[in-house]
Amino acid sequence: MKKKSFLSGVNAKLALAAVALTSVMFTSCEKEEFNVAPVELDPASATIAVTVYDLGDRSIITEGLNITGDTEVKAGADGKIAPETRKFTATKKDYLPGEGQAVIPALNKGQFAFVPVNIFLQKITDAAKDVYPTPDPETIKPEIGQVVDGGSYTNDGPNPQDKELSYTAYVGQTVTNIDEVKTWIDANIPATKALSNEELKAVLKAAVEGLNTGFTAVVRTEKVTIAPYTTVTLKATTNYQTSVNNVSATVDGVVYNIPGVNIKVALNTTATQDIVSITHDHGHGHGNGNNAGGGNGDGTAY
Repeated sequence: MKKKSFLSGVNAKLALAAVALTSVMFTSCEKEEFNVAPVELDPASATIAVTVYDLGDRSIITEGLNITGDTEVKAGADGKIAPETRKFTATKKDYLPGEGQAVIPALNKGQFAFVPVNIFLQKITDAAKDVYPTPDPETIKPEIGQVVDGGSYTNDGPNPQDKELSYTAYVGQTVTNIDEVKTWIDANIPATKALSNEELKAVLKAAVEGLNTGFTAVVRTEKVTIAPYTTVTLKATTNYQTSVNNVSATVDGVVYNIPGVNIKVALNTTATQDIVSITHDHGHGHGNGNNAGGGNGDGTAY
């Protein structure tokens, strides 16, 4: 039988494309008769790739994750993969749990599928919106902090001197009964539709913790004119305010109120000058006869 060229010109490109798509080899003879040689195809396969993102900044989270769900996909005895939907859950400390699903299509022998699963986790501290403390006016009280010594300088000369002296100020606030507030949340807050009971409690506790920033020491300076023969020391006093607050927070579209939150706020810090005069002796002495003598600092003649 005389063979003729089958793969030529445009027909060659189409035939190669057909081979690539179907993995079937073609042969031909003069009578345009085709003999199809069956090719054993590999079993179908699929890869599931789970990626977890921070809902706030959209960054990929890679550390401290716990992901549940089976990513392994196996073909059956017939080499095919049946359609299936799988659920995946991701958890991480200080985040609310997140879920995602992989939709695996039906695959025949020789077919492959890549199935991405994207899960977004929200920080617990970001889940509560519009967190506002409202103080009870009758409970607002001033509180004066301890006096803290700041910078000091002694001017032992006859002329005034300008110096920059430092002192410590405190900024921030604390929730002074944080443990009691968390206990109240555990006993009184019901679940929402979107969050479980424990998740909602964690969100509200984090909202109150957000108000509990603590006090931070900040070093500031003040320009001081120091008179001759004096020592000046700055004395810093931070003024606080305490109050009992109702804290409101919106979670999953619902406003929750948390009563009895005691908050202590640093309002401002004042620096006063403690001025002490230092002893200044003028030495003088007396000479004998017609000679005047000079004096040393202790009054003895030289």
